[in-house]
Amino acid sequence: MLIRSTRWNILPKTLTLLAAAVAMLLPFTLHAQKIAITHCQGTCPGYSSGLAATRANVVVHNLYAAGLNGDTGMADWVAYRLTKEAIGVASLLPRFWQPDELVRLSGLEELAEAEALGFSLSEISSGNNPYGGFNEQLADVEERARLAPMTSFAQTPYWRELNNLSNMVSMPTPLRRGPWLQLEQTLNQIVSEENSLGVISGPLYLIDQPLSIAINNANLNPAAYFKVVVAESGIAAFVFTQDISQAARFCEHQADLEQIELMSSLDLFPESNPVPSARLLSELGCS
Repeated sequence: MLIRSTRWNILPKTLTLLAAAVAMLLPFTLHAQKIAITHCQGTCPGYSSGLAATRANVVVHNLYAAGLNGDTGMADWVAYRLTKEAIGVASLLPRFWQPDELVRLSGLEELAEAEALGFSLSEISSGNNPYGGFNEQLADVEERARLAPMTSFAQTPYWRELNNLSNMVSMPTPLRRGPWLQLEQTLNQIVSEENSLGVISGPLYLIDQPLSIAINNANLNPAAYFKVVVAESGIAAFVFTQDISQAARFCEHQADLEQIELMSSLDLFPESNPVPSARLLSELGCS
């Protein structure tokens, strides 16, 4: 009887301790996904596909946050915030691609070594590991861009983060030096009037093969690129196709947010419903 009595006296105490532990952990468990990120204007973009969301990785740096594709390791989106204090001259800053130390995806180190040897993204063969080896030369080594631009953060001590592979995308030179650069420069010019601007940018791909087929070299080259600018008055959205002329004006390539989210399979603003801003378009010169 004594043993039985002791056992039942200990059990309530044990249950009480377990309940207390669960009570302490429960708020963190329930709210683990409710993380506000300044780069994302609150909650970062979400994936329409549950499988894609499970496989994706999100990295948050001082200057930007990025959602990395679970299959390719490349950015599906990059979000950052522009301030006038961060803008500077970037012409003399080193631009050598480097692995992202916050995520150790298979093959990223090899991709950095490939960059040092002068290979381009389209020269890297795929398979189960999209960075597994090299193929014949197919593209110019300059056809890469930073989704979060160097000039917008040249005044900060963290500019080296922009050389991370998680900030890189394959992009044709005419677009990179044309309307894409024009838009970046215009945003830098007007940010002082808006105090700060948010930007979410990324690649868009065309699905023209069954999902069971392994990713090939062509799939690493986006068909288009999006950039959504966020101000207090609302948003302005743009989509640029990969074959765009360098002389094209970015204002001619406005797009609807719904269209971008459909093409990217992303929910760019999970907890808000931003509206187009005529004021922002006017400041951009797109009246």
